[in-house]
Amino acid sequence: MHGSLFWKLVAAFGVVIMVGVGGALLLAGLTTEAEFRRYAHGSNAIQWEETVAELAAYYAAHGSWDGVEAAQPGSRGQGQGRGAGGGGSGPPLRLADADGRVQFSRPDSGNEVGRTVGATELEAGWPILVDGRRVGTLLPGGEGLTAEQQDFLTRTRWALALSGGGALVVALVLGGLLARGIARPLGRLAAASQAVAGGDLTVRVPIASRDEIGRLSAAFNRMAADLEQAEEARRQQAADIAHELRTPLTVVQGHLEAFADGVFPADLEHLNPALEQVQLLGRLVEDLRTLSLADAGRLTLTAVFTDVREWVERTVAGFHSAAAARGVGLAVEGSEGLDARWVEMDVERMTQVLGNLLDNGLRHTPPGGRITVALALQKGAVVVSVTDGGPGVPTEHLAHLFERFWRGDPSRSRRTGGSGLGLAIAQRIVEAHGGRMWAENAPPDGLRVSFSLPTSPSSR
Repeated sequence: MHGSLFWKLVAAFGVVIMVGVGGALLLAGLTTEAEFRRYAHGSNAIQWEETVAELAAYYAAHGSWDGVEAAQPGSRGQGQGRGAGGGGSGPPLRLADADGRVQFSRPDSGNEVGRTVGATELEAGWPILVDGRRVGTLLPGGEGLTAEQQDFLTRTRWALALSGGGALVVALVLGGLLARGIARPLGRLAAASQAVAGGDLTVRVPIASRDEIGRLSAAFNRMAADLEQAEEARRQQAADIAHELRTPLTVVQGHLEAFADGVFPADLEHLNPALEQVQLLGRLVEDLRTLSLADAGRLTLTAVFTDVREWVERTVAGFHSAAAARGVGLAVEGSEGLDARWVEMDVERMTQVLGNLLDNGLRHTPPGGRITVALALQKGAVVVSVTDGGPGVPTEHLAHLFERFWRGDPSRSRRTGGSGLGLAIAQRIVEAHGGRMWAENAPPDGLRVSFSLPTSPSSR
C-alpha cells in the first residue's frame, strides 16, 4: 500500500510543502526579528543617552562609583524617578568603571559585578565622560531589549510557528486531495489494463477531466475499442476462412471417396471438378498470404516509372477476348490528356489490381452491357475508374466492399467466382503505393470502383 503512487505523491508534496513553508517562515521570522531589533535599538538609544547623562552626573557628584547600585531603580526595589535607567521596564544594563570592571548590573542582565569586560565589548558600549575623561562605560545587557520587547518577540515567534503549522496541515490536506485526484484515475487505468491483459476487451475507463490524464483515458478507451474490433474481425475472419475452405475441401473429399469406392471412374469428367476446387484452394491460400503481407506492411514492391496511359491500355487489351466472348463491350476513355504521365509503381501488382476490377466487371455485367475504364488527372494524381454495367450495390453496403469475405449482394457471391478477398487485396496494394481506393454507384445501373496513384514530380 505504501508503495503506491498515492503515498509517493503525498510524501513528495509533504517534502515540498515543508521546505517551502519552513523556508518562508524562517525568512519571515528572521526579517521580522531583525527589523524589530533595529527599531527597538533606535527607540532604546534615547533612554541609554539619558542613562549615560545621569551616570555622568552621579560620578561628577560623588567622584567614584561607590553606592551607584543604590541609585539604580530595580536593583534593590528602590529608585529615584527613572533614575539612571528608566526603572524596571528599561533595557538590561551594566556599568563598567574606567578599568573595565563591572560595578553595577541590573538583575535582568545577570549578576556580573566584579567581572572585567574585554576591550571589544567596551568599544561597543556607551562611554561615560566627566570633564572629557572616560570614567566608565554603559553596556547594554543581554540582547539590549526591554522585557516588553522580548515578550513581543516571543509572541511573534509563537505566532509564526502556529501559523506555519496550520498552513502545513492545510497544505498537506490539499496535497493529499490533489494526489488522490491524480492517483485514482491512474489506478482505474491500471486496473483496466490488467483486465485487457486478461482478455476482457469490453472494459472502459470513465473520463473525468480534459487534462493529460483525461486524454490518456480517452486514448486507452480508443485502444480497447480497436482491440475489441480487431479481435472480432479476427474471429470473423477465422470463421470466414473456415467457411471458404469447407466447400472445396468437401467437394475434393467427396470425389476422392467416390474414386476410392469405385463410384466414379477416374476420367476427366470426374477429375476436373476436383481439380478446379484444388485450384480454388490454391488461389484462396495465395490471396490470404498476400493480404497478410499487406496488413503487416511487408508486401514487396518493385517500383519502376511507368507510363500510366500505355499501361492501362495494355492491361485492358488483355481482356478484350474475354469481354467479346461474354458479349460485353470494353473501352478506355479519357486517356488522351495523359501523355507522358509517369507513375512510380510495381507494374505486376498494379496489373493485379486493375485485372481484378476488370474481372469483377465482366463477371457482373450482363451480355450487351458495357465496361468503361476512365483515366483522369486530379491534383497531382492519376485516377483510374472501372465502371461495369451490372447491378449496383446498396449505398449502405458500399463501405463494406473492401472488407475481406464480405458479400452483401447475392448476385456478387462466390458462386459466380472469386474468393471474396480481391478488393481487400487491391485496396492494400494501392495504399502501399501511396494512393487510395473507393467505390460508388454509377447511375442508372452499375458500380464504379476507382483508385488514385500519385504521379512523378518530373511529369507534372
